[in-house]
Amino acid sequence: MSLDHLDTLIYEELNRNGRASMEELAAVAGLSRAAVRSRVARLIDSGSLRVIGIVHPSAQGVTAYAHLSINVRGSARDVARQIAAIDEFPLVSIVAGRAALIAEVHAASSEDLRALVQSVRALEGVAHVETAVYTERIKDLYAPPGVKPPARIDDVDRQILAILTDDGRASFADIARRTQYSASAIRARVHQLIERGVVRISTVVAPGMVGLQHMCGFGVRVSAPDVVDQIGAIPSVSYLSRTMSRWDAIGTVLAGSQAEVVAQLDRVRSVPGVEALQSWTHLEVLKENQHLTAFTVPTR
Repeated sequence: MSLDHLDTLIYEELNRNGRASMEELAAVAGLSRAAVRSRVARLIDSGSLRVIGIVHPSAQGVTAYAHLSINVRGSARDVARQIAAIDEFPLVSIVAGRAALIAEVHAASSEDLRALVQSVRALEGVAHVETAVYTERIKDLYAPPGVKPPARIDDVDRQILAILTDDGRASFADIARRTQYSASAIRARVHQLIERGVVRISTVVAPGMVGLQHMCGFGVRVSAPDVVDQIGAIPSVSYLSRTMSRWDAIGTVLAGSQAEVVAQLDRVRSVPGVEALQSWTHLEVLKENQHLTAFTVPTR
């Protein structure tokens, strides 16, 4: 199913605040609470939309990130499937461009990151791997930039996060029942976890459901650091990170058509200070898992 105009309004509001009340959603969509409740239930029950808690990678002990551009001998899909089987790779996609596929890797340390990159290089069929280490996330729908989780997360927080990663709209009463804490205590903890950036309650929906069927990655070289921030302000840029590589930043554009992709890449090129841009088109995303592995939080 595709989203109509009212569904899209509800989706956009839930993307901003996954725990928005039915009253708030009704005000945005101009519908009654009963009508909004029915639409939300239909979208969720059909599998068109999920509201989940995205736990900040740092809260899972992840401190090192990289983007890999991989050239292969033979089948790109066979190599991509091998990489997708590794938990530390939340994104694996076959692309059209200089590389045959791209992948994102998350690790607990730079040493672990290096070992994971080497493990990819050792896979049968891999010809070459180019690594771009992320230094700062400028724009990310799943992990708000500039927000770091607290140094410690206790067992109660772990239980709450495990519930929210499965159902971002789980009620305080339900979480309280499952954790055996009071609803008021759970409410306070959930608000703190959200405010500190430990978890973001967001929607997961296929881009094609909201008219954004085309995803294009790009790398840019810029003349000054603030140019990257200007690129991040472009609405169609859904992801952007500074890197240590031949590119100063790597990002993603979402658009409704190939023509719109071209227009949005031209918009990025037109930002004053952009010196070079290289792009790649996503042909088949084999894995996109922002949860990484089953949620665990190491005791520090």
